[in-house]
Amino acid sequence: MSRFSNNWPTACVAILMLLHGCSNAPPRDQDAATQQQQLPKTYEQAITLMRSGDYSAAIPVLQKFSEEHPELAGPYLNLGIAYRQAGEPQAALAALDKAVEINPAGAEAHLQRGILYREQGDFHAALTAYEQALKLRPDYALAHRNIGILYDLYLQQPAKALPHYKRYMQLADGDDKTVNGWIVDLERRSGSATASVEP
Repeated sequence: MSRFSNNWPTACVAILMLLHGCSNAPPRDQDAATQQQQLPKTYEQAITLMRSGDYSAAIPVLQKFSEEHPELAGPYLNLGIAYRQAGEPQAALAALDKAVEINPAGAEAHLQRGILYREQGDFHAALTAYEQALKLRPDYALAHRNIGILYDLYLQQPAKALPHYKRYMQLADGDDKTVNGWIVDLERRSGSATASVEP
């Protein structure tokens, strides 16, 4: 079972950030319908395009919205996600850097930078970005999952991956059978075959 999965973590973060894209603060629990009503129509259009996977079409909408609202980090974050998904890593990094500049405390932008750095083969920069995301938000499930993947597959440090996978499972309420399988595999290979996370 492959641990490398770009689409699942990215899609979850993208949808999460789409709903919180106009906020400089980390996402808070709030009814999605209420959040949707607070978004301007052009931003709703970008959300719809991103949800449908049409990232190239979302880019000009997000660019325009970002230019009109340069004080908001969320639109730059989503622009970075759209550029990355459209295969434009340099533009993605510039947008994510802008999101971090506007809101250095936004863990989501650091996570997305980590994913981008990992895809470019800069594992040290990816690790730094994931660590920053976790420093800002220790309970950030997707950051734990992604740093676990980085340690496991790319840095060949499975002992460091295991606690992140386990923490991710705690935060995700143990609902991810794929990651649970990775945990069992790592424990088996390390000789510490303990009970799996799921009963």
